[in-house]
Amino acid sequence: MSSLKVVKTLNYLYRIVDAGEKGYAVSASNVSNQGLKLLLKSHAQQRSRFKAEILAEIQRLGGDDLKFRNSFRGVLHRGRINIFSALAAGNEEREKIILNEIMVGERAAVKTYEAVLKKELPLKTWELVSRQFAEVKRVVEQMQQLRGKDGMLLIVQLFNSEKNANTALQELGNAGFQLESVQKMSIQDAIEFYTARGATVFESSLSGSVGGALWGGLIGAVAGISAQEISAIPSPVVSIGILIALAGILAGSLIGAGLGFAIGTGISGEDAYAYDKSSRQGRILLLMQVKVLRTSDIGQIMENVKIKARAEELIA
Repeated sequence: MSSLKVVKTLNYLYRIVDAGEKGYAVSASNVSNQGLKLLLKSHAQQRSRFKAEILAEIQRLGGDDLKFRNSFRGVLHRGRINIFSALAAGNEEREKIILNEIMVGERAAVKTYEAVLKKELPLKTWELVSRQFAEVKRVVEQMQQLRGKDGMLLIVQLFNSEKNANTALQELGNAGFQLESVQKMSIQDAIEFYTARGATVFESSLSGSVGGALWGGLIGAVAGISAQEISAIPSPVVSIGILIALAGILAGSLIGAGLGFAIGTGISGEDAYAYDKSSRQGRILLLMQVKVLRTSDIGQIMENVKIKARAEELIA
């Protein structure tokens, strides 16, 4: 391939990686589990690092600096994640929604990396893309495990000391849980901290406005058709039905934008606080694979361990 074609290929890969970074950042903003929040934001930071590497390779090959804009569809998608997550019934349902959305984006990333590696690339470029793809595949495997795979489920929890993490493992054993695998990670050594913004108020507001307009228009159209049929007044140039439909679009757009703004503002503030607290107080990230049966009990056991640890700290 000519350098121009390689640069064009890398430009497209950059856009996919950028979408992955923003997707992980928004997803992390919407989870309350501190350990999962740290993990997802570390994956956002990984994609940010990938972008810098791809950009450096583009420049090495003689390409210009990227003039990149967010896609309208991507903005709507991230805003939709914020809104749907906020309206979910409980943390478990919220995490399920988020992990499903993550996998949609990761499937696109895997296909893009595979397509790029099939092209005739310079050796240095191929090595870069190949290394990144290997890391992406490891993350994808982890996301699949978080959703549940082969009868096993990956549980992620954050503890402020190794002692508390060990206590949690002991309590799980006492409760009869058989752990397939356990990984303890020091977050200071193993986690890439993310400094960019996660969820944005603008994306939530815009997504809410568009969604509200669609639903408002649909409801308005149905109401307008019904009003037109029962009206005894002859149809004017602009029918009653069209006016009602337009009113529905406007009302739905305003209501949706307001809802999205409120949700986006709340998520942004809460996420910044929770992430800062987690990164300062967290010490050990515990990743455990357990059988899918009885996983609902694990959350309560983990919470009891943390409550007991906090009580001991206050007494001390």
